[in-house]
Amino acid sequence: MGMGYQGYVQFYQTGGTPPTDPLLLLATGASVNLVLEPIYSSAVLGYGWYNAPTSAHYADSAIRYEGGVDFEFQASANVWNFIRDWAIEQRAYPRSLDISPDGQRVYQYHTSGAYNSTFDNYGAWATSMSMNTSEGSFVTSSINVVSIFRTEGAAGDPYIQNRTGVIASNTAIYGATNPLNPGQANVDPIPFWKTNANLLRTSTGDWGPDGVGGTPIQTGLETIEWSIDLSNNYVVLYTCNGNRYPTAVLMGAIDASGNVTLYNNDGVFDPVEEALVAEDTCFRVQIYTDAGNTNSVYVDLPAVVVESDDFGIKGQSDVTTRGFSLKGLGGRIANSVLYPPMVMSLAT
Repeated sequence: MGMGYQGYVQFYQTGGTPPTDPLLLLATGASVNLVLEPIYSSAVLGYGWYNAPTSAHYADSAIRYEGGVDFEFQASANVWNFIRDWAIEQRAYPRSLDISPDGQRVYQYHTSGAYNSTFDNYGAWATSMSMNTSEGSFVTSSINVVSIFRTEGAAGDPYIQNRTGVIASNTAIYGATNPLNPGQANVDPIPFWKTNANLLRTSTGDWGPDGVGGTPIQTGLETIEWSIDLSNNYVVLYTCNGNRYPTAVLMGAIDASGNVTLYNNDGVFDPVEEALVAEDTCFRVQIYTDAGNTNSVYVDLPAVVVESDDFGIKGQSDVTTRGFSLKGLGGRIANSVLYPPMVMSLAT
């Protein structure tokens, strides 16, 4: 079966048959597996107390493939934009990926045509996504996926013959992950200190994507940790169609939420005293994308409600901070565009 280091997750930047422009993720784990869910009968048939089973009859149910991919996020444009489009901007459409647990068996979830134009049952959909970081950590992410079909690609080498791995003949693909921290950009992956997260006031209606508008509710705030969660509330449509495969995967209404813990020498603001309402409050995460910290990408919850406030006595050696749990709402309009509850900027 090999070792964990032989596994990999590979996305394709260009859809088609076959897809092209492979892209390796900095995956820390992946498990997308067949979901069987047999249907069991509960019929009674005159059993006795010696031989009565809960069920002796069953039928196969419809099948799908479902699971998740965990990875260390990169601010490099190819990774950032792929995830942005897959999970948010073009979430109704699937994308192509390969998952190999052992470098030998390669499971392919490939679209049948070009991205964002071919709508059928092939490929993998992003059903939810999370991003978070804290002291001493990278920005880590998890994406849950669902797929109706998969194929097993050409078999690789078993453990003892797999001397140099998949990168032996694909060093360009490996190089695209930017190993060895070129230029000390520190964005492949992103360390916690290259990020900033804060609640912003937008009472002048000046919010916009790509870090436009908004002013800090309190000056001098420092971010301790943050997280953002997105759920696409997907629906797998099963019909009485004579086969075991679902008819479609459909995207439901978007759920977005966030958490942030803040510090200030003089204390952190009280959300009630500041009269925070969703109409004039957004939550923004800024991530620097170059060595000089002059360029950034952003993740916004354009309109948020503060759902809880955590401010209490800490341990003897703990810093006193204040944490907020946030609910992202829809309804934010900017430049005549109605935005979703979560927005990722486009990396350049």
